[in-house]
Amino acid sequence: MSVMIQVAELGYSTEDGIKVLEDVHLRVDRGELVFLSGPPSAGKSLLLGLLAGHIPPQRGQILVYGRNVARLNREKTLKFRRQIGFLPQGFAPLPRTVMENLTFKLRALGDFKEQGEEKATFALETVGLLREQTTPAEELTSLERVKLGLAIAICDDPILLLADGPFDGLNPDDQTEVCELLERINGRGMTVLVAGRDPLPSPAQRHRVLRMADGTVNGG
Repeated sequence: MSVMIQVAELGYSTEDGIKVLEDVHLRVDRGELVFLSGPPSAGKSLLLGLLAGHIPPQRGQILVYGRNVARLNREKTLKFRRQIGFLPQGFAPLPRTVMENLTFKLRALGDFKEQGEEKATFALETVGLLREQTTPAEELTSLERVKLGLAIAICDDPILLLADGPFDGLNPDDQTEVCELLERINGRGMTVLVAGRDPLPSPAQRHRVLRMADGTVNGG
């Protein structure tokens, strides 16, 4: 099995010299679904931001699908980011309809109208929001907003999905539904890394769960 993510000796400090990540090692194989659990401020969001190329690394090595993230120039970094599906913590949709949220992203990436609508329809069908495609995003429930965020993240068929805090603010039943949705996305061949606060939904225990605390990852 080929490696999707390989992190070694990763470190990151604030401008004040406070260590946020220290000697992080992590491996995620292609096609895996992995959960990263831990308390707030453990460094989970920072780690996902580094993996997605949103934050430049300071120390250590980050390889994503064979690419050394630290050595990418600006043009290659932008191209790399397009290959990563990213659900940010506290995702907030645009004040448009569900479908327009997806087509806005796809057209910004250069997809033609027909191609963009086809990709958007498939993504909404995957997450179970196709019937709500004309619904204004601000009218969605908390669960539906997470589903929309995931649809936006996967609509351009990325090689990797990074989901930050998709269970935050949801009740246990909704958390389980999101977890099962992530399993479904993974089952279609996409590598998925999910960061969440303790405790994770019970379905997560069917997969590899890593523990993050005090800027380090255990079991990576």
